[in-house]
Amino acid sequence: MPIRFGYSAACGHDVTETERCLRSDARVNRDRILAAAAQAFADDGLSVSLIEIARRAGVGNATLHRNFTKEQLVEELFQDWYTHRLAVAERALADPDPWHGLVSFLEDVLATCHYAIGALFAIRPDWRERLHALMTDLLTRAHDSGTARTDLTADDVTLVLLGVARTMTITGQASTRTLATHLAIVVDGLKAQHTQRLPGLPPSPDQLDSDLRAWSCHALRYGDVLP
Repeated sequence: MPIRFGYSAACGHDVTETERCLRSDARVNRDRILAAAAQAFADDGLSVSLIEIARRAGVGNATLHRNFTKEQLVEELFQDWYTHRLAVAERALADPDPWHGLVSFLEDVLATCHYAIGALFAIRPDWRERLHALMTDLLTRAHDSGTARTDLTADDVTLVLLGVARTMTITGQASTRTLATHLAIVVDGLKAQHTQRLPGLPPSPDQLDSDLRAWSCHALRYGDVLP
């Protein structure tokens, strides 16, 4: 069922014109709500209230509550985020330098993924599988070119990215520089020049799914990404 909002009093009375105004007002309100939600989640995490999001968006509380739950807001933001990341991944896969393509994709994911999206990514297996497929394709190219260590898996990279992303909530205003620094440290560890094998085994898909579900449920309930 499409999301609808109340239309502006400035709209005319002709049916066609009214419907056009309804659609236009709905798009404007939706875009304002999603922009406000993205910033609120980035600033305050998942604990931010819908009332605060409505205030930031400049819409009535009833308008927001009638059309969105908090989970639906995060889902809408994730879908928009994923669409853009898919375009970035396609450019990365076309990069003649497989290592540069992989690193550019990792940089983009970290720069654009605030932890509200990360939490929903963890709780939605279908979206996680799509992102995992992109990561696998990029990593396979890097493996085939001899630039990425052979014992590295896409699941390893996913968990490492989640760990680096946590610095964004610890370092506050300095997070941009800190994020770049920590990603550079991680990226160096992914290179094929490291010949000592990684200790232990990567998590099984079932175990990783279970761990991510537990983590994301905690995040959605308590507004933080770590227990």
